[in-house]
Amino acid sequence: MKWSYLQRTLPDIGHLFQPMEDILRHKLIPLFVGKHISDIERRILALPVKMGGMALENPVQTANQEYNNSRFATGPLASLILAEEDCPNNIMDAEMKSGKLKKKCADATDERHATERADIFAVLDMKTQRAMELCSEPGASSWLTARPLQKLGHELNQVEFVDAIRLRYGFHFPDLIGKCGCGAKNTSDHALICKVGGFDMWRHDHLRDTLADILRYAGFKPVNTEQPMLPCDGFNLPISANIKAEARMDIVCRGLWSDMQTSFMDVRVFHPNAPSYLKMPITNLYKQHQNQKKLAYMRRVQEVEQGSFTPLVFSTSGGFAGEVGKVLERAARKICDRHKESYAETMSFIREKTRFSLLRSTLVALRGTKRRVVPVSVEDVDFRDK
Repeated sequence: MKWSYLQRTLPDIGHLFQPMEDILRHKLIPLFVGKHISDIERRILALPVKMGGMALENPVQTANQEYNNSRFATGPLASLILAEEDCPNNIMDAEMKSGKLKKKCADATDERHATERADIFAVLDMKTQRAMELCSEPGASSWLTARPLQKLGHELNQVEFVDAIRLRYGFHFPDLIGKCGCGAKNTSDHALICKVGGFDMWRHDHLRDTLADILRYAGFKPVNTEQPMLPCDGFNLPISANIKAEARMDIVCRGLWSDMQTSFMDVRVFHPNAPSYLKMPITNLYKQHQNQKKLAYMRRVQEVEQGSFTPLVFSTSGGFAGEVGKVLERAARKICDRHKESYAETMSFIREKTRFSLLRSTLVALRGTKRRVVPVSVEDVDFRDK
């Protein structure tokens, strides 16, 4: 931002940024979040994205810190300039010292943000605390930092963006229809757990297909979806196992963990703010859903299919269980080797891809029409009846 240059080069100008802060708080931010914000919400939005904020810092508060950091980090170079020093070795030493000082400034800024987050967290209600925990999970905020490229499917229109921010922080949706098609009172949380309309299955299938595409791009062959499982008649499986003859596995590929071994993966997406989950820690929710999948499929895959099983558990807020991270990391390294890409950029791309898949299907469920449909045969329709 242009004001960053001013803050780093001119001392004691924080008060001059008050008109800019007034515009940010009373005009720009309400466009982003769909409402006017409180003082504590302004502090939340000023936090870095990875800490649950939106990196919309208050320029009045950051001016002096930016100036002090700039003077501290550029001190060695400034001294050479004032001394009219032109020795290459001295310039190189000064650049190295300046780099180390910049790292110290960055670490100090991170520590300051962490302290600010802890102070904010201490005065929040439980609902907002949970929202901040969810949006601070690895990968959950990648949609906010991604470039809005249409060719990658990363663009959101105004309504979608505001809805995504409201979901991120648990803000109220004033314009949702009052009653769901199932008859219950409609809220954002209910919309994401209601099964009427089939949006929960569409969300699951969309994410499944996205993950399968990533594995194909990584070079795993073959990659199949909704593959029927082998019959398990005659096997002594535990009572918790899924022994249905029509059982299918979401994603099946070869070579994920070892050469020529078939890997089976099953996807689950849960809403962490469902009423039955509100009192459970988020980490426990991931473990619970992972264990449920393992109890249902692990023994059957190992004994009948002679393969490996990995549950792929995601939350609607964009977080994921530990075993998902291992699969994504494995895919990222294969993509790096195959396409000669950097690991950091590849991992960022994968997280953005899965996050936007979840986000789009979640937004559709939020606003989608939900009503019970009675199937009507085409043979029973009189097209002449108008």
